[in-house]
Amino acid sequence: MKKIIPLILSTLLLTSCSGPDSSGGVEFSKTANVFPYGDCRGSGNQTHHTEKTGCGWITADEKTYYIMPNAELSFANLMGANLSGANLSRANLMGAYLSNADLSGAYLRHANLMGADLRGANLTDANLSNADLEGAYLRGVKANLHTICPNGIKWGTSGNNCGF
Repeated sequence: MKKIIPLILSTLLLTSCSGPDSSGGVEFSKTANVFPYGDCRGSGNQTHHTEKTGCGWITADEKTYYIMPNAELSFANLMGANLSGANLSRANLMGAYLSNADLSGAYLRHANLMGADLRGANLTDANLSNADLEGAYLRGVKANLHTICPNGIKWGTSGNNCGF
């Protein structure tokens, strides 16, 4: 009987300190890795950033996507999504639906945007250096003098190849 009581007490203590989303009695926040505060190494790396990283989980069109460098987002429906400050360098956004999305300040270096629908998207302050915009729908795209075009020249400056 003396051995059973400590066993029962230790079991109760462990279960009261541990939730279904915890490890070692430390519960992870259910909002960990939510855009734009997520870990840019991927969704499996839970760190709690207090500053914006441009990465994390986002929900659009009733689907959830992880925003990060090298993300596979071809044909993703991100219409109207708030991706301001997103870190999508080298991401595959081929054929993605980004119309009316807020990509202001987004880092899109070397991103594949072939055939992407960017109509009405906000690309102010975005960096599109070496991005592939071949066949992208660009009507009504918003940009400013801080938007960097695929050839590295700022939008609104002679010689840029933004196409919008």
